[in-house]
Amino acid sequence: MPESQSKSTIYLGMGLMGATGLAMGWVVHSPLLMTVAGLLGLMIGGFVGWLGGRRYMVIICLGVLVGAVLGYRTGDRDILIIAAGSGGAIAGFIGAQIEQFFHRR
Repeated sequence: MPESQSKSTIYLGMGLMGATGLAMGWVVHSPLLMTVAGLLGLMIGGFVGWLGGRRYMVIICLGVLVGAVLGYRTGDRDILIIAAGSGGAIAGFIGAQIEQFFHRR
């Protein structure tokens, strides 16, 4: 069982993942998707924050932002979505490797 995290870590996770869900719905112009993805983001972000993944989530958000900027420069919405998702996935792999260095005992 992981040790309990502070409430600020949990709230940060909820904020990051909830904002990501809202942004996904905003990009595809769907209020329903904004609501559903935002709520799912809040739940998943709270769980990841409870597990203590603050640094990991920030790394993934930076990867999504870099991918979104590169995708935005193409001018195509579909490429924007794919580039943001790919940036997040690549950053997730890098973040997992970085977390291994910080959790050595």
